[in-house]
Amino acid sequence: MSDKSDIRYPDENLVRLLKKNISGYEKNAPLTAIDLGCGSGRHLKLLNELRIGRIIGLDSSFNALLLSKKRFNGFLVAGDNRHIPIKDGSADFVIAWGSLHYNRKETLPLMLGEIVRVLVPDGHLFATLRTSRDTYLKTGKHLGNNTWATNLNDINGTIVSFYSEDELTRAFSAFGKFEFGLMERTLVGDTRAMISHWVVHAIK
Repeated sequence: MSDKSDIRYPDENLVRLLKKNISGYEKNAPLTAIDLGCGSGRHLKLLNELRIGRIIGLDSSFNALLLSKKRFNGFLVAGDNRHIPIKDGSADFVIAWGSLHYNRKETLPLMLGEIVRVLVPDGHLFATLRTSRDTYLKTGKHLGNNTWATNLNDINGTIVSFYSEDELTRAFSAFGKFEFGLMERTLVGDTRAMISHWVVHAIK
């Protein structure tokens, strides 16, 4: 993981979503949350600050897990979103912030199915996906179906998929309820480079 990928502060959009939904979540036992693609550990630290009782960080990168360990003294697991090594119905909250789009599109239903499996009834997912409007990561080699092997230095060769609104709504129909919004910005000094995400809140 490069220094550029060592993001230290939580995303403000996720902070708002979590605070809003955790405050209204009624459960006697301690809450459990899983961060899929925990990366630098920034959202593990956030979950800890929000007093989540049991927090699990999962990432396929050993370097990411080492980095997370510096910020979060808790349960870290090596694995990926396609086969979450967590038992059925064990998580109240799942975060997949910036991890689901780093796969080919045919993998998304499998990942969402795994998330549904590990969530408790009425459990919440907070996730992002790159939209088809994004131009920042849409560089390198086009593999078809709006999927690219990006050539950005810090993630060179990484597979990234970009989703239309129709694709988004079809994918998240696996959940009982979901809502979404659009989060976009350009780079300072280069307004042609659009960073565009779907922000999704889904309930099992």
